[in-house]
Amino acid sequence: MSDPSDARDATDDRHADALLAVEDRMGALSRRLQVVVKNAATAIDPSLPPAGFRLLRMIERCGSVQSSVAADMLGVDRSMISRQVRQLEELGLVETRSDPVDGRVRFLTLTEEGTRRMLEVNPTSRTIMYPLLTSWSVDELESFATQLGRLVTTIEEDGGVGMQPSAGGTDGR
Repeated sequence: MSDPSDARDATDDRHADALLAVEDRMGALSRRLQVVVKNAATAIDPSLPPAGFRLLRMIERCGSVQSSVAADMLGVDRSMISRQVRQLEELGLVETRSDPVDGRVRFLTLTEEGTRRMLEVNPTSRTIMYPLLTSWSVDELESFATQLGRLVTTIEEDGGVGMQPSAGGTDGR
């Protein structure tokens, strides 16, 4: 008779291996996406950092957005947004407009030049991932989006904590 703990151990090992594979693939995906975003930023302007492209993309999708909202949505501090806005304004890609109801509130919007350059980089106006995912079926894309959403929700519920260093300063491994 086999020991039931052997089956549990095999399942635990398989689960641990699968988790490591997911972590490895996500790291690889993150690095490659950084290159995609960097290339898109460079296509807009050689001096534009990836953060500037992400802000442009957000403004493009939203139509207009407050700087503070953009900072929250991108998960960065407001000073970073201020630096990016300054550069984007200097490049003639973004302008700030006052809210007609409350003049203290400022909104970021794309200029005509900003819209033109974004269309040059991404003629479909959909996503920079579009050419990379055109061969995926709708079912595959929906399933992948669902799984990514589940991961994001788990991270948000965890408070982004994940693995905490132990008292001894190691990562617990």
